Amino acid sequence: MAHHHRSVPCPAQGVGNTFLALGMAGVAVAASAHQAGVQAVRERREAQVSSLWHARLIRARSSAAEALAVARSAVHRVHDLEEEVAALRKAVASRDTLIRSLSGHA
Repeated sequence: MAHHHRSVPCPAQGVGNTFLALGMAGVAVAASAHQAGVQAVRERREAQVSSLWHARLIRARSSAAEALAVARSAVHRVHDLEEEVAALRKAVASRDTLIRSLSGHA
């Protein structure tokens, strides 16, 4: 009579395979969560950098507007001073003409 050996799975092997599968699933979940966390950090950092550059741009525009206003004011002031100098030169020339005529050297 031939004896057939019937293979019965080892219960420990089944439990081990189950734990291995659970461990692999856990590693996959952890890796996915880590990747999502890294992506979230990257997106937050990019948003902060973008916000910083936006604020700098607003300040630069404001500073440029202020610089332009100062420059325009300076141009107007120089124009006013040039007119005042021209008027003073004319007054001095008139005074010199009057002095010469009164002194008889005209």
